[in-house]
Amino acid sequence: MTPVKEGTPPARHAAELLAFSIAVGVVNWFFPGNPGFLRGFFNPYVTLSLLIAVSYGKYYGFLSLGFSALVVLGIAAGRGLSISAEAPLPLAAAIVEVYLLGIIRDSLTRRDRKARELLVSLSRDKGLLKRQVRALRDANSELEERISRQEDSITSLYSQVQVLGSLNLTKALGAILEMTARFVGATRCSIWQHRPEESCLAFVSGKGWEAAGDTRTLLPDEGTIEGWVVRNNAVFSVKMLLSNEPLARMDTGRNIITMPITAGRRIWGVLNVEEMPFARYNLYSERMLLVIMALAAPGLERAIEFDSVVHQEDINPITGLPSFPELYAMLQLDLARLRVESGTLAVLILELSNLDELAGVHGREQAMLFIRDIARLVQETSAGQARVFHYKSQSQLAVLYPRLDADGASLFSLTMLEKVNSTEWRVKEQRAYLEVTLGFAALSGAEQTADELLEAAQNLLEMQKV
Repeated sequence: MTPVKEGTPPARHAAELLAFSIAVGVVNWFFPGNPGFLRGFFNPYVTLSLLIAVSYGKYYGFLSLGFSALVVLGIAAGRGLSISAEAPLPLAAAIVEVYLLGIIRDSLTRRDRKARELLVSLSRDKGLLKRQVRALRDANSELEERISRQEDSITSLYSQVQVLGSLNLTKALGAILEMTARFVGATRCSIWQHRPEESCLAFVSGKGWEAAGDTRTLLPDEGTIEGWVVRNNAVFSVKMLLSNEPLARMDTGRNIITMPITAGRRIWGVLNVEEMPFARYNLYSERMLLVIMALAAPGLERAIEFDSVVHQEDINPITGLPSFPELYAMLQLDLARLRVESGTLAVLILELSNLDELAGVHGREQAMLFIRDIARLVQETSAGQARVFHYKSQSQLAVLYPRLDADGASLFSLTMLEKVNSTEWRVKEQRAYLEVTLGFAALSGAEQTADELLEAAQNLLEMQKV
């Protein structure tokens, strides 16, 4: 006999109990001299009721006892027999026994239910503790990794900032993505340029996109989180979706942290972090991104400005440097801005005097590679602040160095000459000697033109040759 199951209809139990009582009554039919099994020490009707009380509870035990009484009365009526006068006593004893066994059964059932509920609760708490331990383990690993990275993080950050000063927009954007991946842990991030005339944002660079196979290249600046960031010049974090209903309606699941990219006084685009480990999403990562964007802003502004002026076809294929027309256009832009900002600017002209001699010994291409190496030395010495161009002849380089006055330009010129002369230039195993002369000029007045500044630097260069 199986215990009662929760949710089973009571009518089904009642039918089962009636069937059991009838089955005992069928057996009792063959004992006409003992209706109700009132004679003897064993009474199947009472035993059945006790078993029912133990299995189903006291109420079902009483119901079984009632069905048994009806069956016994039916048998007695069918055979024309009378129930013994001793029947009330066994019935009363059966009622008491059913009640006591039912009480015991109910008590044990409640205790069992409480034990099961406690077990379920403990299992649930254990599962929660496991998840908390896992989260704490991940957080601890993140902290340990963060501490271990502190030794080389400054060096890495410095090298990436140097890349931002290369005036190459592609490299600058790649450096921002690399810093985002390294310091924030982003496994998938992208940079989008805002095109207000087209009312959209265009994909320009990404990390982790190749594996994802995403083909999106344009996003509208209305109805998207990226557009919201550009329009409001605000940082978006996914936790804002819990309290900002308009942002929640625009969410498509691709934005974890989205930050505006500024170039000067305008919002150029956005940096969007789309995937990152859960343990890395915290306030530290958001602030680290703010630091990265603040460090990247000056170099990125110059790279964007440089990219708008210099075209790929104007780049020398050997040196990788832009030509004189790009220098002139960039200088005019700088002067126009400095008239408003009242800043300083220096122009330097370097000439490799023995270029033709080097070309005769090592070849024209190798001689031009010396020009390229000098340009790299200028950029390294200026910490990426200077912009280097070809000047009017192949042997000459022009350098635009913002925020540098006459004294600074003089010191930088001496430093450059010292580094060129102290560097051991070689072509394979053969030593090469470079003869470099240098002239410079610093902006001395708001009305000074580009031609006047270049002429002053060239005059000083000519004086150095005398």
